[in-house]
Amino acid sequence: MIDVRLKLFGPLKDITFSDDVVLSVPPPHNGEAAFNALAALYPHVQQWKSSVRLAVNLEYASFEHVLKSGDEISFIPPVSGG
Repeated sequence: MIDVRLKLFGPLKDITFSDDVVLSVPPPHNGEAAFNALAALYPHVQQWKSSVRLAVNLEYASFEHVLKSGDEISFIPPVSGG
């Protein structure tokens, strides 16, 4: 397991009641594993999987991106504006 800092926004923040958590990510230590770890804690997060983008250390990355302990990650939900 590795620990990453997870920043949450929009509906994911609403589901978890938090905007900043430390998340333990199991092997293979990638974005997919991080999302699945979050969804294991908060099952309603799963509905957003196809809509969110992963950001690692303030840069967009694929869900296959390998994470390192201490990385800051975010799952960015879709946004709309007007």
